[in-house]
Amino acid sequence: MRRGRWWLLVRGVIGLVVIGGCEGRGGAESPFEGEVTIGVDVSLRPAIEQVVTMFEQTYPRAKVRVRYLPQEEAVAGLLQDSFAAVVVCRPLTQAESLELSQAKILPKQVQVAWDGIAVIGHPNRRDSTLRWDSLYAWLRRAESPYMLVVEAGGGSSVYRYLQDSLLAGQSPQAKLYRLDSLPAILDFVEKNPRAIGFIGASWVCNPRDSASLSFLERVRVFWVARQGSLDYYPPHAGYIRPGYYPLIRPVWALNREPRMGVATSFVAFLAGPEGQRILLKAGLFPTRAPVRVIELKEQPIDWGTAKSKKE
Repeated sequence: MRRGRWWLLVRGVIGLVVIGGCEGRGGAESPFEGEVTIGVDVSLRPAIEQVVTMFEQTYPRAKVRVRYLPQEEAVAGLLQDSFAAVVVCRPLTQAESLELSQAKILPKQVQVAWDGIAVIGHPNRRDSTLRWDSLYAWLRRAESPYMLVVEAGGGSSVYRYLQDSLLAGQSPQAKLYRLDSLPAILDFVEKNPRAIGFIGASWVCNPRDSASLSFLERVRVFWVARQGSLDYYPPHAGYIRPGYYPLIRPVWALNREPRMGVATSFVAFLAGPEGQRILLKAGLFPTRAPVRVIELKEQPIDWGTAKSKKE
């Protein structure tokens, strides 16, 4: 869908949100006034924090309370009605959708971005390139040469990606150190030369964020090549979706709000032009905002041809 037509669709959705809020003033929530609690995959925190801040500045009467936690805990909270919406790295499963429909809840799901899995190592490493084949071998070997670290263990979206996407549904055979926070992972990798960590790319790939830049001083981010390729790319936004960087996953906004309230308007903002621009600046690849990737190649100049063209 072209950008112009898509923006008309978003405006229509926001218009419906406003109308729904006006009609429901007899006790129902207003889409831009009130408080709502949402759950967010902790690996997406740097990006979503910025969207929440801008949303609340744009609509000062709306308050979005966020709990950052492992993906599977966030989805469980959505099913239990602890959260009106969640932002995670997978859609609902068929069983989860059925559970909500049996409770007469029709969940709304929209993909808002693509995120990369950053692979980080000790800052003194000489080599900062990594082949997909090598990474696969590390995870499949019971005796891996490296100490592999992931956040939040089995409930982590990063762990789920390694298992479901990289290993095609098989559990890693290598021993994984499961730490409970990103600072713990950074500290572990910084102090252990043979440690390899897996984290959401927005933690270390946002050049506009001072925290991200400080993390880069403590660890080295790998450039990764696709399976069967020797072209290495970093987990930056411009390389995530076009198929250059291989370790990518979708980012979904899941909303169970029965009426058009603050959660619905926040999801519309996240999927709209402003939210998409913020996600791009934070290091994610938005699903709708255009991104230009310019590749520069070195090529010798044929001065004879150039001179003849000038004449």
